[in-house]
Amino acid sequence: MEEVKDNAKNTPISKKFKNIKDKGTDFSLRILAFIIAVISWFIMSITQFPTINKTITGVHVDFNMNGTIAEDKGLEALNYKDITVDVEIKGMNYEIGTYTENDLIATVNLKDVTKEGMYTLDIDVKSNHPADRCTIVSVSPDTIDVDFDRITQKTIEVTAEAPLVSAEEGYTLNKTSVTPEEITISGPKNELDKIDRVSARISKSKKLSEDKSMQAEELVFYDADSNKLDSSKFTAGSASDYNVKFEIFKKKVLNLKVNITSVPEGFDTSSIPMKLSDDKVAVITPHLDDPDEEDIVLGDIPLSSIDLKRKFSFKIPQKNKGEVNMSGSDSITVSFDKEGYSSATFTLDSENIDLVGTPAVFTSEIENEKLPNVVLYGPTEVIESLTDDDIHAKVSLSDIKEVGSYTKEATVYAEGKKNVWCFGTNEVQITVSKPKTNESSSADSAIS
Repeated sequence: MEEVKDNAKNTPISKKFKNIKDKGTDFSLRILAFIIAVISWFIMSITQFPTINKTITGVHVDFNMNGTIAEDKGLEALNYKDITVDVEIKGMNYEIGTYTENDLIATVNLKDVTKEGMYTLDIDVKSNHPADRCTIVSVSPDTIDVDFDRITQKTIEVTAEAPLVSAEEGYTLNKTSVTPEEITISGPKNELDKIDRVSARISKSKKLSEDKSMQAEELVFYDADSNKLDSSKFTAGSASDYNVKFEIFKKKVLNLKVNITSVPEGFDTSSIPMKLSDDKVAVITPHLDDPDEEDIVLGDIPLSSIDLKRKFSFKIPQKNKGEVNMSGSDSITVSFDKEGYSSATFTLDSENIDLVGTPAVFTSEIENEKLPNVVLYGPTEVIESLTDDDIHAKVSLSDIKEVGSYTKEATVYAEGKKNVWCFGTNEVQITVSKPKTNESSSADSAIS
């Protein structure tokens, strides 16, 4: 009875060991099955599919100029952008069957790049695993176009361009300037050589009545034919770094006139038939508070120098600093209209010559009996009506300081005529002496 119990107790223990043994056998069988599958796949790959063709897409192309002739010559690729290619490969299935884009290396072949220019370059592809027997069947695309040039610098003046900025009525835009005055541009040498000028452009519309500075909105590059160049090819400063200054001037009119000097008392200078080549001149001035018009005297013309034939020339003066003459001429010619005017020659009797202004301590006397060849000009009808008796003269002696003999210029005129004048110089000989006193008169009487 007892022995039977023991057997009953042992029965569960035997079952446990059996279960453990069964589980171990199952795990081993699984490992064995996996190994057999791998070996089978390998055998099948070798025997049934020894080589395969496979297309891999999206292989990145590496562009590297290190150590190339192009790098040694200072060339740079201008228009290159990263690309990818599709590659068809051929090889043993067990070697390339799991290949992805990371298992291939694509590069641009730069061995033929030796100088500036556009090149069509091959794209070379190889396996990233040197031990694998991988053949490159095709690459798409298999070439790439790349432009090479030297990157240099060019410094050029910056000019202003503001087509819609102008001056208000009565003012003018004298000039524009840009600060800084120059710009340094980097870029391909061939492209830099095309730049003829650079403009700091302002596109906004504005009317100005005083000086104004505005920030540039755009830098514009032009060739010699004023064609706009592609600014993306250059590296330069920002447009906001440049300020355009507009200098405003005021428009002004100068009324020109000439003074007639050394005229007899009562003479009407407006009767002279004088003409100015321009009696008004337009100028612009930086003095914005100046009047719109201003009278300017060009100079003097002595009346005695006018014979209606001679012309006089005067420089147009610059009255205020900075003014700009807009007439295009820097001088004015004065001429005379002879129509209706004529001249005649007269003889002036000394009785018609008045000595004026003689100091009280002196007496004066005219030595000339007559002044011949006195030429007078005036309206023809007036000149033809004159006689010698109508001609008079005055001689001023107010500057006499000592007794003696003097030659003095006489101012000749036609009595009662305000539009007749004498041409040329008429000189009179004058003797100045001290008046006789009563004592000297008595002495003279006693001697006689």
